[in-house]
Amino acid sequence: MIGKRVLVCALLPVASFQAHAALDFYDSFNYSPAAIPLATAAAPTWVLYTGSGPGPTNTAGSLSYPGLQTATGDNSVLFNGAGAFGTAARNLSQLYNIGNGPTLYYSLTLQVTTISGNDWGGSGNWVNGAFMLGFDGKLKNGTPGFALGEAAAPLLIRTGNPSNVGGTADTFQGYQLGVGVTAIPTQRIFDAAHVYDPGDTLFLVLSYTFNAGANNDIAKLYVNPIPGSIESANVPVATATGFLEVTNNQIQSFFLGNNSMEPNGTQIDDLRVGTTWQDVTPASVPEPSRAMVIGLGALGLMLIRRFRH
Repeated sequence: MIGKRVLVCALLPVASFQAHAALDFYDSFNYSPAAIPLATAAAPTWVLYTGSGPGPTNTAGSLSYPGLQTATGDNSVLFNGAGAFGTAARNLSQLYNIGNGPTLYYSLTLQVTTISGNDWGGSGNWVNGAFMLGFDGKLKNGTPGFALGEAAAPLLIRTGNPSNVGGTADTFQGYQLGVGVTAIPTQRIFDAAHVYDPGDTLFLVLSYTFNAGANNDIAKLYVNPIPGSIESANVPVATATGFLEVTNNQIQSFFLGNNSMEPNGTQIDDLRVGTTWQDVTPASVPEPSRAMVIGLGALGLMLIRRFRH
């Protein structure tokens, strides 16, 4: 009887893990070799979709965020803001719309490593910024082209001084984030209340909600929500709604866009896409204490260590 109790306790972490394992995909970017385009290192999962540049780079090293379940020892993705525009993309496991995924979420860790030179692209881009990544309404099947209206809930970035106070907008050592229903400039909503610094590691969650009717889909951006918490316990820093929705009212893929209006060094890691908040905000399993080890036994310890990643 004691043995059965130990086994039941040992299996509890497994049940908890499986309850939140309905991801469309999780990518820790554990591809090799590093220092080459992601679309080359991760082919055919990620493909170069459009643009004259090679797209983001598979780079050595990983990011971590306190309390967030992450893989260890993996690579990450580097956006080179000095490079030509290029987009790496991957298809989702299915088409999502109001019928089978009324709200679709994605999360990632992000760190802007350096801001230098004319990273913010001049006065025409100080307010509208650039779109870096997000959902896409089209399958990536080799057909070239990318339309702003097919991007859904894109992550936006701009100078932390969009009003050009003191004439420092283009070299300003800080940035603001935002989201749009799509990437069309008139739909871009930024969080002007927060300016983040190079070296900050942020945990971001973005969502796109399909609604019946016209011009009422909703995109949200959360910065540093609590891993393992419920969605209602966190407040979005930016919400976009009241605009023309994504092309064909559907989402089928995910893109990572390299362009010259982003900071010269921006790193992302641990990208998740799912249909629930819990899918994309998993808390790490704490390292078991000595008392837990004694109580759960060797099998329980093995299972905890297996599923904490």
